[in-house]
Amino acid sequence: MPANPEEIKKKKDPESVILSFQMESSATLWNRIFEGFPSEMVLVSRFEGKDRKALEILYRFASMVTERYEKCAVEPRVYGIVIKKDVSDETEETINEWMDLMRRLRREIIEVL
Repeated sequence: MPANPEEIKKKKDPESVILSFQMESSATLWNRIFEGFPSEMVLVSRFEGKDRKALEILYRFASMVTERYEKCAVEPRVYGIVIKKDVSDETEETINEWMDLMRRLRREIIEVL
């Protein structure tokens, strides 16, 4: 029996928005290990949208993140958004909290879709 169109609309595609994380640093491995120079560490949260609607919602969320969080930069991209947060002075616990926030943000975006 074919699925009801309303049921199809209610199902959320978890792959409609992909979230990945990276770390960026201005230091080389030599600086960090052998010279002990302090360096800037940036956590990069990359959100990719699979369709136009997902991209539009990502751009709306980007403006909200920009307004609410001072120690991060939001960059729109053709595939979605990139959120960069300076974590040089942050503890591991704070970094984990930020990553959890990004995961919750992804779930919220999917719910809006």
